[in-house]
Amino acid sequence: MVKRVIEFLIGFATAITTWLLLSYVFFPIKLSAPANEYFMATTTHMVPLKTAITILFVLTVLFLYEQKIKKNKNK
Repeated sequence: MVKRVIEFLIGFATAITTWLLLSYVFFPIKLSAPANEYFMATTTHMVPLKTAITILFVLTVLFLYEQKIKKNKNK
């Protein structure tokens, strides 16, 4: 039970971090607007690409976490 909660939290944190990095660092938009309008426009820009990249990163991080757990268990 605790293992699933930890995996969920790791996946969720990775997804949020990846999405925000993709939105503001890698694929920013140039828009002169109020902060809330800019936030919505930036986070919803290029949704299919950001979704694919985010899923890839989340699966990779969860795989690496599982491998780390197996390695620590075998020691």
